[in-house]
Amino acid sequence: MSDWSPEDAIRMERRHVSEGEERIARQEALGVESAHKGHDQLAIAANELLVLMRASLELSRIRLRQLEDRYSAPSSDGI
Repeated sequence: MSDWSPEDAIRMERRHVSEGEERIARQEALGVESAHKGHDQLAIAANELLVLMRASLELSRIRLRQLEDRYSAPSSDGI
């Protein structure tokens, strides 16, 4: 990332947050669908993955806040 400008890094991290939120929404739907179809083991696995995805998203949010704080670039989309 050394060749990146702070603005590039912030844009990338915002994209990571946005994509992570979308992936989590899809994963939540898959977990619910699996449970409704009686695929209990699949639903459990989906929920375990969801825990990891949420943790990863939180790390991206923390990194975004750090970048924004460091470079005084407030988020325009409320993230």
